[in-house]
Amino acid sequence: MRFLAIALLVILAPMSIADPWRTNPMTKVDEQYMEDSRSDLNDLSRIELGRSFGESRDNDLRLIQTLLDRNIVTKDQTRRLQAMGIIIGDHLRKENKLKWVIYVDRLGRSRALEVPLQDEAIFPVTQISSRAAVAADINVKAIYQNLEEEIKRARKKIIVR
Repeated sequence: MRFLAIALLVILAPMSIADPWRTNPMTKVDEQYMEDSRSDLNDLSRIELGRSFGESRDNDLRLIQTLLDRNIVTKDQTRRLQAMGIIIGDHLRKENKLKWVIYVDRLGRSRALEVPLQDEAIFPVTQISSRAAVAADINVKAIYQNLEEEIKRARKKIIVR
């Protein structure tokens, strides 16, 4: 059963473009929610580990992994798990010149990173929380690398209109 859940995560993680969708700019409410989430996770890290986010990508990925490995953030703390995804996304955004957008499809709205000129988006915010929800092993560095590969794949794709 655990294997099936992990397989579904891997299959469903990339964006499907079969359904109609659109992106909207981030609202002030979205931006404030993300900032509050980052701040809460940073405060927790300072209190529990004596370390802060923001020094470097590698430091931030290690901090996230430590918070998970030590069960400082647990599977029922969805907002904090998604804050980890926001921090991962911040590094992907900066390093790959992406932008945060609101992705809207038939299932609702999600915070996503838009890959410019490719009509594609990636979803770092839920990468950790979705794995935690099914008690899957979480390798933060591997998640980051997979998202980087997804960005590269999207950029190589030629849009046919």
